[in-house]
Amino acid sequence: MSLCEWYANRTVLLTGVTSELGRAVLEKLLRTLPDVKVCVILRSRDGLSKDDRLKKIFASPGYERLRQEVPSAISRVQAFEGNLLCQELGLSAEDKASLREVTVAFHAAGPHSVVLEYCQDLPKLRCVALASSIFKYRGKISESLQNEDIPKIPVALVRFPFIGPAHKQPMPGFVEILRGPTAFMVGAGYAFGNADSQAELVPMDLAVNTMIAAAWEVATSDIAEPVVYNAATIGCTWHELEKKSRRASWSFPYPTFGIRGMTNNASLYWILIVLLEWLPSMLCDSVLSLCGGKQRIVAEYDRVRNALRSLKSISWRPWPAERKRVYRLESRLTEKDREMFPVTADIDIEAYILCVAATVRKYCVSEANLQIMKVVRTLLLLTPAIFVVTYIVFLNYRTKIAIR
Repeated sequence: MSLCEWYANRTVLLTGVTSELGRAVLEKLLRTLPDVKVCVILRSRDGLSKDDRLKKIFASPGYERLRQEVPSAISRVQAFEGNLLCQELGLSAEDKASLREVTVAFHAAGPHSVVLEYCQDLPKLRCVALASSIFKYRGKISESLQNEDIPKIPVALVRFPFIGPAHKQPMPGFVEILRGPTAFMVGAGYAFGNADSQAELVPMDLAVNTMIAAAWEVATSDIAEPVVYNAATIGCTWHELEKKSRRASWSFPYPTFGIRGMTNNASLYWILIVLLEWLPSMLCDSVLSLCGGKQRIVAEYDRVRNALRSLKSISWRPWPAERKRVYRLESRLTEKDREMFPVTADIDIEAYILCVAATVRKYCVSEANLQIMKVVRTLLLLTPAIFVVTYIVFLNYRTKIAIR
């Protein structure tokens, strides 16, 4: 049975829906599987009820395509008040009864022990798909459990590297949050790491597809124990990623004094950061302050540095992982399913980064910062011309004086 056929008319449980991955999973399920009903577990927070938080998710930029193509999609989602850290997810007896129709569960963020314990009591459950990280391990990362505390039930444990901007869906290059790999791709700042190492990065849409397809494979194979999938990466090194970002950096420059590149020389790294990023940012903010403006550039510099800090702890070494199972999963999908739920892709890196840079400009950058940096860059470009003109005028003046 094909993936789309198997998911028809199913009731799905999704936990961790407020995470970046969780929101993307929900959007994909609703947009591509029109008969699926989704149950999400949320808790009231910051004065917002569970339903208010769900509506906020639906109003976000990542759901623009869904709102256009399936405007009634929210009617297929039911929110339940709960807490992923509480026993039985903090659900009421009435809500637990409503969830007995669930046949597949997706856990997109946070600790999974309570979720797995609860899912074992779901009578119709066929599979639980868990999102995890490959960065928990040392040495070769095999396609088997490695000290994970998971019961022997049908589980698709999907280990991800960094999850980056989308490749194609819901729109090419889509991203809402500036994280380390994204900041590196758009040239927002210099990074520390081994540039020749594999770029441990998977686009968001491929990550989502891998979770959905892995759950289908485990459920239809009648496997009664955990199966591990190490998600495929983008297929290039950090150096190649930086090299192919040059066009994007020129077309959509990030509004900081950040420079592109990566080094594993700590002394060189800090010299470049201080002289070419931090110091110009401080000088720019000082000028803004003297002119009565708001200091913005150092704050943006700090934001980029915080984002790149996560990259620093990963990119300094390789993360060898077996990925045979995810490629076999791709081959099991029908042609139609592969078009809709590809788990690997031959990506044009330069075009991909160009789309990412354009999306970052739209959703992750302050318009005020853009205007400030446009003025700064214009002044920097005009400075040599002003110097040359001044020098010519000075020479002309001296010549006239000499003739007199």
